[in-house]
Amino acid sequence: MLTIKGERLYLIYQEASDEECLLTIQPYADEQALGEAIQQLKNKEIDDYTIIKGKKMTAQLRLTVELSDAEEGEKPADEET
Repeated sequence: MLTIKGERLYLIYQEASDEECLLTIQPYADEQALGEAIQQLKNKEIDDYTIIKGKKMTAQLRLTVELSDAEEGEKPADEET
């Protein structure tokens, strides 16, 4: 594989459960290590993933959560049946 100096392969995948969702972006310097990581994902039954080629960059995540007072006797959304 032809790569430009400083480029890496990145494996991006998501793991989710009822309580949390985890997005992972993992860099790999060579195809063998990437292949081993993909095999581990398959063993965990994670079939959806993305591979990109690029250079190391910095990222900034901004998350906004709006909270409001619940009305007396109102059930939280996750408790409604």
